[in-house]
Amino acid sequence: MKVWIFVVILVLGAAGRGAAADEVMDVPTRDGVTVRLALTIPASPSAVAVLFAGGHGTLEIGDDGTIARDGNALIRRRQAFADQGLVAAAIDAPSDQFAENGKMADGFRESAAHVADIRAVVAALRNRFAVPVWLVGTSRGSTSVAHAAIELTDGRLDGIVLTSSIGVDHRRGGNLLNMELARISVPALVVHHEDDNCAVTPFAGAVEIAARLTGAPASELMRITGGKRGSKVCGPVSHHGFRGQRGKVFAAIADWIKSH
Repeated sequence: MKVWIFVVILVLGAAGRGAAADEVMDVPTRDGVTVRLALTIPASPSAVAVLFAGGHGTLEIGDDGTIARDGNALIRRRQAFADQGLVAAAIDAPSDQFAENGKMADGFRESAAHVADIRAVVAALRNRFAVPVWLVGTSRGSTSVAHAAIELTDGRLDGIVLTSSIGVDHRRGGNLLNMELARISVPALVVHHEDDNCAVTPFAGAVEIAARLTGAPASELMRITGGKRGSKVCGPVSHHGFRGQRGKVFAAIADWIKSH
């Protein structure tokens, strides 16, 4: 496992913030369930990055491609992936998870139903674009990505990226260190700020997550430093969300995807 140390102190603008997607895609998954994607599409895509938000996991993607809940750092900076030649596919919660307060239920990210949804989404995107499909998650979104990568062993998934991942037990679940990470058999990149002060996402957890990816054909830890602190340490405007350096960080992630 190679470890990157990535230092950025440049404060970047908010290009793409609030912008509508180029295309909305509704994918039928389980019986009576659909998953909506907001696609930002470059001229000649080399891969697809399916972006999983943290927190409650719902984006409320409108019919016109606007995203009502786009405060998540990964979703807000989706244009950074498209600028690097990747289709940025922001994924919403499945239709049956909007019933209670518009949030995914605790435990759903590690359910068989969620894996079935993701399997259908990956197949639809591969059919639509005919390029490799990667899953990229941040915070609780990394729980979705890691669990799916463990279960999807049919060769249809091409790689994963885990950013600001949960590495501590919590009442809502989601700790990646409780998963069988050695079963992940696709390239895997772990990205984490060394000063992430969120109680459930310490940097030490990311180091251990990366060390356990022994079944991945390629795995690396991208260690982020610099940027700006924030008062809400588990939110996007902090080191947890790579405040002040998202464009550079996500461009580096896109480069890693393209090189693997």
